[in-house]
Amino acid sequence: MLTGAIVVLIAGFAVLLYSADCLVRGALSAAYKANVSPLLVGIVIVGFGTSLPEFIISVQAASNDRAGLAHGNIIGSNIANIFLVLALPALIFPIVTTAPRMRVTAFFMLACTAAWIGISLFFGLTQWVGIAFIVALVVYLLVSWSIARKDMTEDTKEELEMMKKPMWRMIMLILIGIVGLPLGSHMLLDGGISLGAELNASQTIVGLTVLALGSSLPELGACVAAAVRKQSDVAMGNVLGSNIFNILGAGGVVAILAPREVLSPEFTAFSNWAMAGAAVLVTLVIFARRRIGIGTGLVFLALYVVYLAGLYNNWSFEGIGDLIIEPAAHSPT
Repeated sequence: MLTGAIVVLIAGFAVLLYSADCLVRGALSAAYKANVSPLLVGIVIVGFGTSLPEFIISVQAASNDRAGLAHGNIIGSNIANIFLVLALPALIFPIVTTAPRMRVTAFFMLACTAAWIGISLFFGLTQWVGIAFIVALVVYLLVSWSIARKDMTEDTKEELEMMKKPMWRMIMLILIGIVGLPLGSHMLLDGGISLGAELNASQTIVGLTVLALGSSLPELGACVAAAVRKQSDVAMGNVLGSNIFNILGAGGVVAILAPREVLSPEFTAFSNWAMAGAAVLVTLVIFARRRIGIGTGLVFLALYVVYLAGLYNNWSFEGIGDLIIEPAAHSPT
């Protein structure tokens, strides 16, 4: 059974990665023909396109009454997107953070992360919260498109090649992605659940690790390709856009399908705060206009290893407040 689960998991990864790559290539060709800005392409086309696996996996998990998997997939993917997906391409080619409107996008991603943590901690992910998330995502898309739809930069060689692709090929690539993504996501979900059962791991741990890493493969592939082509705007937009879509899109639909007043302590005590730390760190890097090179990439990778170690050892931040308050309360007068 363990071998079968691993085989299904690997097959799901392969189908997912190939389908997402086809979808992104087809969407990028259409976007370049429309002459939109590279950052907007990274956020909307690449970022949201490569986030479809997280969205589909989360929706399938929520529909099957496995909300722990869905929440873990969203949170774990956002952490992996910053500490892993953004870090590995930076080892190949430095990613600059000076594109126009990148600071605004980073701040909005940070605000979405804060909203997820605050609402899930104090109010729960209710259906009304899910509707509000979806509305916020639609408004963000409309505003971003209206502001940054015109590309004022010179077309690169790769972009010119994509523009020359015939319409039938673009449609074929998009159709392969649309058909393959649900198939790969279903295989990945089944394999992850089977593997977790074989290893006696909880739904939340499987969602935070196996499914999160697997569904982040399309983002990693897109970021590596963008780094090789020296398209930093696309690489950074991919990560920021993916995190926004994971919270507002996938999180909104999951809240509607499987509302929860209380999230698992594995999220509220540790992983939520790890996601917040990752969001704050990348936002600070962007506001400082510091490029993400080998040094920063290695730091991000080290932090991801620390996060995985925390998951394995059941770390929790719930007792930190008591460590600060209790000694003061018992201090001699």
